[in-house]
Amino acid sequence: MFPGLGMASGSDMSQMQAAMILQNPEMAQHFTRQAAEQYELQTNMGLNPEVKELAEHFNLEDRCARALDQQLKLRKDTFTEDMAAIWDILEGARSPSGLLMVKVREMAEGTFRGFSTPEEDVQKFAKQYKLDVQASAKLAEVLAKRQDPKGDMEKIGKHLERSNKPSALMMLMLKDLRLGNPVQECSHAPAIGSKVHNRELEKEKREKRSRSRRDRDRRSRDAGRDRDRHDRDRDRRRSRERSRDRRR
Repeated sequence: MFPGLGMASGSDMSQMQAAMILQNPEMAQHFTRQAAEQYELQTNMGLNPEVKELAEHFNLEDRCARALDQQLKLRKDTFTEDMAAIWDILEGARSPSGLLMVKVREMAEGTFRGFSTPEEDVQKFAKQYKLDVQASAKLAEVLAKRQDPKGDMEKIGKHLERSNKPSALMMLMLKDLRLGNPVQECSHAPAIGSKVHNRELEKEKREKRSRSRRDRDRRSRDAGRDRDRHDRDRDRRRSRERSRDRRR
Protein backbone atom coordinates (compact mmCIF):
# COMPACT_ATOMS: atom_id res chain seq x y z
CA MET A 1 0.00 0.00 0.00
CA PHE A 2 1.29 3.42 -0.89
CA PRO A 3 1.90 5.87 1.94
CA GLY A 4 -0.97 8.21 2.47
CA LEU A 5 -3.40 6.07 0.46
CA GLY A 6 -6.17 4.07 2.06
CA MET A 7 -7.61 0.82 0.70
CA ALA A 8 -9.89 1.37 -2.31
CA SER A 9 -13.58 1.05 -1.53
CA GLY A 10 -15.95 -1.40 -3.32
CA SER A 11 -17.45 1.47 -5.30
CA ASP A 12 -14.00 2.54 -6.49
CA MET A 13 -13.20 -1.02 -7.54
CA SER A 14 -16.45 -1.25 -9.55
CA GLN A 15 -15.64 2.00 -11.30
CA MET A 16 -12.12 0.82 -12.10
CA GLN A 17 -13.50 -2.49 -13.45
CA ALA A 18 -16.04 -0.65 -15.61
CA ALA A 19 -13.29 1.61 -16.99
CA MET A 20 -11.13 -1.40 -17.84
CA ILE A 21 -14.07 -3.10 -19.63
CA LEU A 22 -14.75 0.02 -21.68
CA GLN A 23 -11.09 0.22 -22.73
CA ASN A 24 -10.80 -3.52 -23.52
CA PRO A 25 -13.58 -5.00 -25.79
CA GLU A 26 -12.22 -8.53 -25.35
CA MET A 27 -12.56 -8.22 -21.59
CA ALA A 28 -16.12 -6.95 -22.07
CA GLN A 29 -17.00 -10.04 -24.14
CA HIS A 30 -15.42 -12.26 -21.50
CA PHE A 31 -17.50 -10.76 -18.69
CA THR A 32 -20.68 -10.90 -20.81
CA ARG A 33 -20.12 -14.58 -21.66
CA GLN A 34 -19.30 -15.35 -18.03
CA ALA A 35 -22.52 -13.67 -16.86
CA ALA A 36 -24.59 -15.57 -19.43
CA GLU A 37 -23.10 -18.91 -18.41
CA GLN A 38 -23.72 -18.13 -14.75
CA TYR A 39 -27.34 -17.21 -15.46
CA GLU A 40 -27.92 -20.40 -17.47
CA LEU A 41 -26.34 -22.47 -14.70
CA GLN A 42 -28.62 -20.93 -12.09
CA THR A 43 -31.66 -21.26 -14.34
CA ASN A 44 -31.17 -24.95 -15.11
CA MET A 45 -29.96 -25.97 -11.69
CA GLY A 46 -32.24 -28.73 -10.40
CA LEU A 47 -34.45 -28.73 -13.52
CA ASN A 48 -35.42 -32.20 -14.68
CA PRO A 49 -33.63 -33.01 -17.99
CA GLU A 50 -36.91 -33.97 -19.68
CA VAL A 51 -38.52 -30.70 -18.57
CA LYS A 52 -35.45 -28.84 -19.81
CA GLU A 53 -35.75 -30.57 -23.20
CA LEU A 54 -39.45 -29.66 -23.34
CA ALA A 55 -38.68 -26.03 -22.47
CA GLU A 56 -36.03 -25.76 -25.16
CA HIS A 57 -38.22 -27.40 -27.82
CA PHE A 58 -41.19 -25.08 -27.23
CA ASN A 59 -39.14 -22.06 -26.18
CA LEU A 60 -40.99 -21.93 -22.87
CA GLU A 61 -40.60 -19.09 -20.41
CA ASP A 62 -38.34 -19.97 -17.48
CA ARG A 63 -41.08 -19.46 -14.87
CA CYS A 64 -43.36 -21.87 -16.78
CA ALA A 65 -40.71 -24.58 -17.00
CA ARG A 66 -39.92 -24.25 -13.30
CA ALA A 67 -43.62 -24.35 -12.35
CA LEU A 68 -44.07 -27.55 -14.37
CA ASP A 69 -40.95 -29.07 -12.82
CA GLN A 70 -42.25 -28.36 -9.32
CA GLN A 71 -45.62 -29.98 -10.02
CA LEU A 72 -44.07 -33.04 -11.66
CA LYS A 73 -41.88 -33.61 -8.61
CA LEU A 74 -45.14 -33.99 -6.66
CA ARG A 75 -46.51 -36.43 -9.28
CA LYS A 76 -43.70 -38.98 -9.52
CA ASP A 77 -46.09 -41.91 -10.05
CA THR A 78 -47.53 -40.36 -13.23
CA PHE A 79 -44.43 -38.50 -14.42
CA THR A 80 -44.05 -40.43 -17.69
CA GLU A 81 -47.76 -40.15 -18.60
CA ASP A 82 -47.85 -36.47 -17.63
CA MET A 83 -44.84 -35.60 -19.77
CA ALA A 84 -46.23 -37.49 -22.77
CA ALA A 85 -49.53 -35.64 -22.39
CA ILE A 86 -47.84 -32.24 -22.07
CA TRP A 87 -45.82 -32.86 -25.24
CA ASP A 88 -49.01 -33.68 -27.17
CA ILE A 89 -50.93 -30.77 -25.68
CA LEU A 90 -48.28 -28.17 -26.52
CA GLU A 91 -47.57 -29.54 -30.01
CA GLY A 92 -50.18 -27.44 -31.78
CA ALA A 93 -50.47 -24.58 -29.28
CA ARG A 94 -50.17 -21.00 -30.48
CA SER A 95 -48.92 -19.95 -27.04
CA PRO A 96 -47.16 -22.94 -25.45
CA SER A 97 -46.16 -21.05 -22.30
CA GLY A 98 -49.69 -19.82 -21.66
CA LEU A 99 -51.26 -23.23 -22.27
CA LEU A 100 -48.65 -24.90 -20.08
CA MET A 101 -49.53 -22.65 -17.15
CA VAL A 102 -53.18 -23.71 -17.54
CA LYS A 103 -52.10 -27.36 -17.30
CA VAL A 104 -49.81 -26.63 -14.34
CA ARG A 105 -52.74 -25.02 -12.55
CA GLU A 106 -54.86 -28.11 -13.29
CA MET A 107 -52.11 -30.27 -11.78
CA ALA A 108 -52.07 -28.11 -8.67
CA GLU A 109 -55.87 -28.34 -8.38
CA GLY A 110 -55.91 -32.08 -9.02
CA THR A 111 -58.00 -31.82 -12.21
CA PHE A 112 -55.29 -32.56 -14.79
CA ARG A 113 -56.24 -35.62 -16.83
CA GLY A 114 -53.73 -35.38 -19.65
CA PHE A 115 -54.97 -37.20 -22.70
CA SER A 116 -56.70 -40.13 -21.08
CA THR A 117 -58.50 -42.27 -23.63
CA PRO A 118 -62.05 -41.00 -24.13
CA GLU A 119 -65.04 -43.30 -23.79
CA GLU A 120 -65.83 -45.45 -26.82
CA ASP A 121 -68.87 -43.33 -27.78
CA VAL A 122 -66.79 -40.16 -27.65
CA GLN A 123 -64.03 -41.81 -29.70
CA LYS A 124 -66.53 -42.68 -32.44
CA PHE A 125 -67.99 -39.19 -32.23
CA ALA A 126 -64.55 -37.56 -32.50
CA LYS A 127 -63.65 -39.72 -35.49
CA GLN A 128 -66.96 -38.96 -37.20
CA TYR A 129 -66.48 -35.20 -36.90
CA LYS A 130 -62.67 -35.25 -37.24
CA LEU A 131 -61.92 -33.73 -33.82
CA ASP A 132 -58.27 -33.44 -32.85
CA VAL A 133 -56.80 -35.15 -29.78
CA GLN A 134 -57.16 -32.16 -27.48
CA ALA A 135 -60.78 -31.42 -28.41
CA SER A 136 -61.85 -35.06 -28.07
CA ALA A 137 -60.10 -35.46 -24.69
CA LYS A 138 -61.67 -32.29 -23.30
CA LEU A 139 -65.09 -33.31 -24.62
CA ALA A 140 -64.80 -36.69 -22.88
CA GLU A 141 -63.82 -34.93 -19.65
CA VAL A 142 -66.82 -32.60 -19.78
CA LEU A 143 -69.38 -35.19 -20.90
CA ALA A 144 -68.42 -37.39 -17.95
CA LYS A 145 -70.06 -34.77 -15.72
CA ARG A 146 -73.17 -34.19 -17.89
CA GLN A 147 -76.55 -35.81 -17.23
CA ASP A 148 -77.32 -36.78 -20.85
CA PRO A 149 -74.00 -37.15 -22.72
CA LYS A 150 -75.54 -39.01 -25.69
CA GLY A 151 -78.21 -36.36 -26.10
CA ASP A 152 -75.54 -33.67 -25.84
CA MET A 153 -73.40 -35.35 -28.51
CA GLU A 154 -76.36 -35.56 -30.86
CA LYS A 155 -76.98 -31.81 -30.53
CA ILE A 156 -73.27 -30.96 -30.66
CA GLY A 157 -72.99 -32.98 -33.87
CA LYS A 158 -75.55 -30.68 -35.53
CA HIS A 159 -73.18 -27.77 -34.88
CA LEU A 160 -70.00 -29.57 -35.85
CA GLU A 161 -71.33 -30.90 -39.15
CA ARG A 162 -71.98 -27.31 -40.25
CA SER A 163 -68.47 -26.11 -39.35
CA ASN A 164 -65.31 -26.35 -41.44
CA LYS A 165 -63.26 -26.09 -38.22
CA PRO A 166 -64.97 -28.61 -35.91
CA SER A 167 -62.15 -28.87 -33.34
CA ALA A 168 -61.98 -25.10 -32.85
CA LEU A 169 -65.78 -24.90 -32.54
CA MET A 170 -65.76 -27.77 -30.04
CA MET A 171 -63.26 -25.94 -27.85
CA LEU A 172 -65.49 -22.84 -27.90
CA MET A 173 -68.54 -24.87 -26.89
CA LEU A 174 -66.79 -26.47 -23.89
CA LYS A 175 -67.26 -23.40 -21.69
CA ASP A 176 -71.07 -23.60 -21.76
CA LEU A 177 -70.93 -27.37 -21.31
CA ARG A 178 -68.76 -27.00 -18.20
CA LEU A 179 -71.23 -24.48 -16.78
CA GLY A 180 -74.02 -27.02 -17.19
CA ASN A 181 -75.82 -25.03 -19.88
CA PRO A 182 -77.94 -26.93 -22.42
CA VAL A 183 -76.65 -27.30 -25.96
CA GLN A 184 -78.41 -24.74 -28.13
CA GLU A 185 -80.24 -25.83 -31.27
CA CYS A 186 -78.16 -25.25 -34.39
CA SER A 187 -79.54 -22.56 -36.69
CA HIS A 188 -76.54 -21.31 -38.69
CA ALA A 189 -75.98 -22.13 -42.34
CA PRO A 190 -73.33 -24.74 -43.22
CA ALA A 191 -69.87 -23.32 -43.84
CA ILE A 192 -68.05 -24.04 -47.07
CA GLY A 193 -66.13 -27.27 -46.66
CA SER A 194 -68.27 -28.56 -43.78
CA LYS A 195 -69.83 -32.03 -43.76
CA VAL A 196 -73.29 -30.65 -44.54
CA HIS A 197 -71.94 -28.45 -47.34
CA ASN A 198 -70.11 -31.40 -48.88
CA ARG A 199 -73.23 -33.55 -48.63
CA GLU A 200 -75.28 -30.87 -50.37
CA LEU A 201 -72.70 -30.63 -53.14
CA GLU A 202 -72.75 -34.40 -53.58
CA LYS A 203 -76.56 -34.36 -53.65
CA GLU A 204 -76.52 -31.68 -56.35
CA LYS A 205 -74.07 -33.77 -58.38
CA ARG A 206 -76.29 -36.85 -58.09
CA GLU A 207 -79.36 -34.87 -59.09
CA LYS A 208 -77.49 -33.39 -62.04
CA ARG A 209 -76.39 -36.86 -63.17
CA SER A 210 -79.94 -38.13 -62.72
CA ARG A 211 -81.35 -35.24 -64.80
CA SER A 212 -78.74 -35.94 -67.47
CA ARG A 213 -79.79 -39.59 -67.61
CA ARG A 214 -83.46 -38.63 -67.81
CA ASP A 215 -82.69 -36.16 -70.58
CA ARG A 216 -80.76 -38.83 -72.50
CA ASP A 217 -83.57 -41.32 -72.04
CA ARG A 218 -86.15 -38.76 -73.18
CA ARG A 219 -84.09 -37.86 -76.23
CA SER A 220 -83.65 -41.54 -76.97
CA ARG A 221 -87.43 -42.13 -76.69
CA ASP A 222 -88.16 -39.09 -78.88
CA ALA A 223 -85.64 -40.31 -81.44
CA GLY A 224 -87.30 -43.75 -81.36
CA ARG A 225 -90.74 -42.23 -81.88
CA ASP A 226 -89.39 -40.16 -84.77
CA ARG A 227 -87.94 -43.31 -86.36
CA ASP A 228 -91.22 -45.15 -85.90
CA ARG A 229 -93.14 -42.23 -87.43
CA HIS A 230 -90.71 -42.10 -90.31
CA ASP A 231 -91.03 -45.86 -90.88
CA ARG A 232 -94.85 -45.64 -90.86
CA ASP A 233 -94.83 -42.76 -93.32
CA ARG A 234 -92.46 -44.68 -95.57
CA ASP A 235 -94.64 -47.79 -95.44
CA ARG A 236 -97.74 -45.74 -96.29
CA ARG A 237 -96.03 -44.16 -99.30
CA ARG A 238 -94.92 -47.54 -100.56
CA SER A 239 -98.43 -48.95 -100.12
CA ARG A 240 -99.96 -46.08 -102.10
CA GLU A 241 -97.38 -46.53 -104.83
CA ARG A 242 -98.17 -50.25 -105.12
CA SER A 243 -101.90 -49.50 -105.26
CA ARG A 244 -101.36 -47.04 -108.12
CA ASP A 245 -99.24 -49.58 -109.96
CA ARG A 246 -101.96 -52.26 -109.69
CA ARG A 247 -104.67 -49.88 -111.05
CA ARG A 248 -102.59 -49.23 -114.10
